[in-house]
Amino acid sequence: MGLAELTLGDASLITATFLFTDIEGSTSLWERESEAMRIALQRHNTLLAAAVEEHGGHVFKTVGDAFCVTFDDAGAALRAACRIQMLLAAEHWPTRAGLRVRIALHTGAAYFCAGDYFGTTVNRCARLLAVARGGQTLLTSVTEALVHDAIPKGSNLRDTGMLRLRDLPRPVHVFQLVHPGLAANLLEVGDVLPARKLKSQPEARFRPSDLYEVPTLPTIVMQAMKAMHDPHCNAKTIERLVARDPAISAKILRVANSAFFGFSRRIGTIAEAMQVLGFANVQGMIISVGAFDAFRSERLRLLDLWRHSISTATAARFLSPHLRCSSDEAFMAGLLHDIGKLIFAVQAEPGYQRVLDLRLTSPVTNLAAERALFDFTHPEVGEMVAERWDLPARYVAAIAHHHAPAGAGSQAVFCALIGLADRAAHALFPSPATGIADDDEVGSLLTMLGLAAEHWESCREHLRTAQPEIETLLGAMQ
Repeated sequence: MGLAELTLGDASLITATFLFTDIEGSTSLWERESEAMRIALQRHNTLLAAAVEEHGGHVFKTVGDAFCVTFDDAGAALRAACRIQMLLAAEHWPTRAGLRVRIALHTGAAYFCAGDYFGTTVNRCARLLAVARGGQTLLTSVTEALVHDAIPKGSNLRDTGMLRLRDLPRPVHVFQLVHPGLAANLLEVGDVLPARKLKSQPEARFRPSDLYEVPTLPTIVMQAMKAMHDPHCNAKTIERLVARDPAISAKILRVANSAFFGFSRRIGTIAEAMQVLGFANVQGMIISVGAFDAFRSERLRLLDLWRHSISTATAARFLSPHLRCSSDEAFMAGLLHDIGKLIFAVQAEPGYQRVLDLRLTSPVTNLAAERALFDFTHPEVGEMVAERWDLPARYVAAIAHHHAPAGAGSQAVFCALIGLADRAAHALFPSPATGIADDDEVGSLLTMLGLAAEHWESCREHLRTAQPEIETLLGAMQ
């Protein structure tokens, strides 16, 4: 089959860690020292190929002096990158200046067709490579989350914050591999393209220094979520995993037995909860309980944020039958839709208090206040974290687009459902900090969903009558 005849149907969707390399300033080296460069490139290729093979990588393409490699294991990719940089630094090069190679790592799904890979994962890795400098190894937060136990001895990962990459709509959270012998001047990332590095001080002259230290869910929660994605997983498997953490196990059972779900008989085991409530509801409980424990603040009233999330989930579940949508999926997406606000609140607590204060003293929207103070909004930050946690694509879309569902593509209706539920929850607990439901916005969402004004009023009434159960569920999650 020729390339012109290939279609997406001929491609396989494969998840891998991509490692891209190229030599900094190679064009200039070829112009000035062509013979020395010819010898140096042969040695470069030998060293890279050996390091890749040693760590189980597969070179699927070379373009000039650039290597494009895939690894099944992200940790092996990181160790290979470190090995490459150490080998190159120790080599005596025939060129007047040694070869300096930049490396980028990113993990995700890509289409494999005719021996090559295509898709957004590949594009992100290439864009990240473009902002690296020779001698630097950069990796996205998606890969960083997978390599905690695989960092080479004597090395560490340094959080460089958020970088804007060419052609990508949202910034990317980037980490740098710091290994023995790395020159001090290579610890600055993005300085060759300063316009793409985020402003150190947003418009409001506030710098939340630890904003992008994104929390991870407890290990047991991540393991349970991964197991639930396995088609061979059953209730006993999840029960055995969750039982390793008695505190989380007890909380999940407390949530399952709360008045919110209204079962007449007591649920005694996680396996029984899954049989009665279903996989999706229990998955939502596991994530929510884990997130509740991970995101805590002494000064901010995070209970209000969780109350709003539970109310949104309740409204989404109520509306879902009118849209032939899974009520369990709607409920879980509602629980998680504002996860970006929780991250702002915990990781930049004083700054997020300024967002709340700004909302109280001016007509600016919540999104505009976040943009002014942090240069990001909670849907953008929430999307990054959801991707890092490897949540299903539908929930990632709801987190990213519940304020602008039209941009969600095939998930637009689902995101509009969560957006309408979000507005209903705000209408239940209106305040100067959250605002009240805008009639035009609600009308647009109803039109997009094919619903009528009576559906909106019925949803609001349902939330009013469900308030006691919502408070019970909130109490069970603490």
